[in-house]
Amino acid sequence: MAYRPCGHRLVVKPITLEQHDPVYAAAKAAGLTLLEKDLRSEQSAVDQGTVISIGSTAFKDFGGDPWCKVGDTIVYARHAGKRLKDKDEEFLLLNDEDVCAVVE
Repeated sequence: MAYRPCGHRLVVKPITLEQHDPVYAAAKAAGLTLLEKDLRSEQSAVDQGTVISIGSTAFKDFGGDPWCKVGDTIVYARHAGKRLKDKDEEFLLLNDEDVCAVVE
């Protein structure tokens, strides 16, 4: 299933907790796991992801050029957006104003 953002929203593929936190990645490789509830809580604190698609009116209210494009890695407001789950993948539906920075 593909998500097409409407209006001023963006679809972002969040960086996984394993990619974000090397200590968690090492613990998981050693066989240690978090409870599902704790994993969801820790994953929600990850605030970076890759832009998958951008809605047609995104960034227009702010005048000027869009500050990110499809494929960019961005930093977004912590705990922002709506989490979407498609099979084993998770996506985030963000408002354009929740984009804080582009990672270069």
